[in-house]
Amino acid sequence: MIGKLTTALALSTTTAALVFGAGAATADTGLPGVALTGQATCTHKDDRIEIEIAAPVVYAQPGYRPGEHQQIRYRTVVYDAAQHTLAGAGEWRKGKSTDTKPAEMDDTKVKVLRNDPNAYQVVQQVEWLAPDGENPVASTDLAATGYLIKDGRTVLGTFEYCQ
Repeated sequence: MIGKLTTALALSTTTAALVFGAGAATADTGLPGVALTGQATCTHKDDRIEIEIAAPVVYAQPGYRPGEHQQIRYRTVVYDAAQHTLAGAGEWRKGKSTDTKPAEMDDTKVKVLRNDPNAYQVVQQVEWLAPDGENPVASTDLAATGYLIKDGRTVLGTFEYCQ
């Protein structure tokens, strides 16, 4: 916990324009808080691929109403880079955070068709909401940092795309 807090504080003092890797936040709109994501797991099950990814670690925007929680929401979107199409999207998940405590949100699981060729990319769309809890004031897209591919229980390796 101390390590996560130290990392969060170190990142929150850095400008949002810096990119800390594929899974770190850069602003699409507004000034986002710190947001990080990780690796997605892609499991082959019959004619489908089940994609699981942990909820992103998301903190409130810098300076957001000290002592109050900011509502955050995210959803997981899956793009097929080989077909240039949207393959699927999860429901919006909500949580509340401060600039020192990340939002607690549920992980997501998305099922997509298994067809060749495919090159699925997982993106978590994150939005920081106004005090009304409805209108976004900042947003960013977080790309998964890698894809652990499994066929049933057998691990096939880590790849650039979920396939």
